Amino acid sequence: MRTKIISFDADGTVVNNDFVNEFWFKKLPELYANKEGIGTGEAREILTSHYDRIGDEDLRWYQPRYWFDRFDLPGTAEEVITQIKENHDLRLYDDAVEVIEGLSGEYRLIVVSNSPREFLDFSLKGVSDRFERIFSCVSDFGEVKKHRGVYEKVADLLSAQPGMFLHVGDHWKFDYQVPREIGMKTAFIDRGDGEVEDRDDGVITDLREITKVLEGSST
Repeated sequence: MRTKIISFDADGTVVNNDFVNEFWFKKLPELYANKEGIGTGEAREILTSHYDRIGDEDLRWYQPRYWFDRFDLPGTAEEVITQIKENHDLRLYDDAVEVIEGLSGEYRLIVVSNSPREFLDFSLKGVSDRFERIFSCVSDFGEVKKHRGVYEKVADLLSAQPGMFLHVGDHWKFDYQVPREIGMKTAFIDRGDGEVEDRDDGVITDLREITKVLEGSST
């Protein structure tokens, strides 16, 4: 079936992780350190251990408000996010901008991300008008992309069959394996974090390689 819809993950695929990392690994540890009277480095280690304990398959892992409540941090998540936005130079990957611009007239483009809405809307503001729909699975569905049902919902909402999709992202399970379970074509973007050791036909290192994936899926 010919590909008609290209679905992108966001963080690590279209936009780098600097914005979200500043929230999770700088601002929250600073607040926790001030509250507990400890060093920022120690606070970062404590919070990171809690993040790891819950893991990225748990909905709570993605929810800023959960962590503010969990550690009884002063202020609100919204206030911290606003502060970061005011002082952050957002950087989209060059290959992502080029590919999105080049494909937007030929394919229906969407985003399917685990990033919460309060992060996602800011992260994609430079290219949001190129996407037909932007889905935050955490905010819109109350689910993480570990479930095939998330992709089934997306297909239903777009009145499209799974075989019409090509989804690309940087998480081997969420973006590459799970959507394949319902018949979507997938590509894994490896930006050098070492998650995938062995390349196969669906592994790319630059989004511009997606044209080759599309050529291979058109037959």
